[in-house]
Amino acid sequence: MNLKTPVLVAGSVLLIAISSLLQPDGSTLLGAVQTLLLGVGILGCLMAALRFVKSSKNSSGKKKKR
Repeated sequence: MNLKTPVLVAGSVLLIAISSLLQPDGSTLLGAVQTLLLGVGILGCLMAALRFVKSSKNSSGKKKKR
């Protein structure tokens, strides 16, 4: 497995955790930052999942062509 996938997952989970800690309390800018962090975290998790599925298909099927 590529080292980038676990790093991407860890970074995405960290962004999601940080976004859940923010308390906007009426602040529009802080609410926007919270939404942006959550969106980037979810996007990172999806990218890591796609990378994992793609690498598992390559390793379980035919050997990679170089």
